[in-house]
Amino acid sequence: MQTTSPKRPQLTREQAEQFHYLEVLKRTGPAGAEYLDPWDPLQDSFMIDGGAVVPDYRVAGDGEIGVLQRVVDVAVRDALASGRTDRIYIELGAGLYRGLVYVPALVVNGVNVPITLFAASDDPASTVITETIDAEMPAADYAQIFGDLFAQCHDTIKEIHDKICTRSGIITTANASVVRVENHGFQMKGLSVRNGYNADRVQPGRDDGPRNAAGQFTTGQHQAVAVLIAGADKVHLDHVHLSSYQDTLYFQGPAPAVTARSFYSHCYIEGDVDFIFGQTTAYFWECEIKSLGSRAQHTWVCAPSTNIRTPYGVVFQSCTFTHDNSDTALAGHFNLGRQWFEGVRCTPYGTSPIDGYACELGDISQFEGTQGTISVATLESVGKCAVLNCKIGAHINTVAPWANWNGGTFDPNGTYTPAPWSARFRPTLYSAQDFIDGLSHWAPMASLDFSEIDQNETFLAEFESKEISLK
Repeated sequence: MQTTSPKRPQLTREQAEQFHYLEVLKRTGPAGAEYLDPWDPLQDSFMIDGGAVVPDYRVAGDGEIGVLQRVVDVAVRDALASGRTDRIYIELGAGLYRGLVYVPALVVNGVNVPITLFAASDDPASTVITETIDAEMPAADYAQIFGDLFAQCHDTIKEIHDKICTRSGIITTANASVVRVENHGFQMKGLSVRNGYNADRVQPGRDDGPRNAAGQFTTGQHQAVAVLIAGADKVHLDHVHLSSYQDTLYFQGPAPAVTARSFYSHCYIEGDVDFIFGQTTAYFWECEIKSLGSRAQHTWVCAPSTNIRTPYGVVFQSCTFTHDNSDTALAGHFNLGRQWFEGVRCTPYGTSPIDGYACELGDISQFEGTQGTISVATLESVGKCAVLNCKIGAHINTVAPWANWNGGTFDPNGTYTPAPWSARFRPTLYSAQDFIDGLSHWAPMASLDFSEIDQNETFLAEFESKEISLK
């Protein structure tokens, strides 16, 4: 068990009790003005106890591109035509399901209709949804590759595709997912989702670049999402395996500073860079979280960008943090996470070596030359995470498991290596007090007042972590 230290704060038992899943999941809505809406995902007998259901649709995984999306499309059309408002169950036979899957918000006669995708097999590895897509994919390529898949879909699905393929330039991380969930109350059970992208895209403006021994590019952006929760609320994944490298699981808010909730039970999630991340409240219960060191020299498990007024961000309860036994993992310097300074272009933190550098409050975050602005939304994306009763492998830095955003690093012996100043730098904010103190020289000039913020609130902490050896 770790004792409290400046770089590894611990919750008291009383504080830890406030992270019970029913407490964390009982509210939703605008940050600071959430409303009570109790949700207990562990009361769903099918998801947790294996209670029997009769599927409305069955689909076989034969490797054909788009077969699952077509069944989702039929389910949407049938519900709208019939007026049904109860949950829709789609059973996936064992096999390979190629192609993107977009599950839209489905509203019938003013009622949100939830959809469940579940595997017929008990082995998640036998039922696999897979595609290769990354954030750097040009929108024109996206339209060419996936256009036929969505061309005949209902408008609720086709509109998602059309918004992505009509973008200017690349599709960005928020559109680079194998499975995209906009459906409130969505469930997924007993299957795997894999993004096959492996840093193999030639970066814009160059014909090639440096590669590692595995043939993967060693520079450039490699965001490739397996599952994106795109603003949906009350999403539950159980016994689901998620695989990618960077940005495996993304839980996105329905709007800035508005939270939704997702719950992950008995899941397996692997990746390397910020592979569990997002703005909303996400609860992980008895999951295995594996850091992959085969490609990256450094890994961060999570990157929350929780708004400062949202009570809860990411919570790991009774999870096991494992690694792939790579040399980089065995060096023991990986991190549990870093707080995503979402959208930052210039920072009010630190001391810039740039003559005439200025960062002011503005409507958007931007930086050019020596002058820039930062928005309130970016400034208040502080990131919150609690790790409770978890087992943590030796790949995680025991001295300083939390990292700066674009800052220096600690080695396992506690030696700090500073990084060159970055216009996107922010130090680790363990508490609201750190946030307030860090901006004390700047906030008055920006006419910002954070006096209503509880200075004692904890942003990052653990409770009764257990260090384990992995073979």
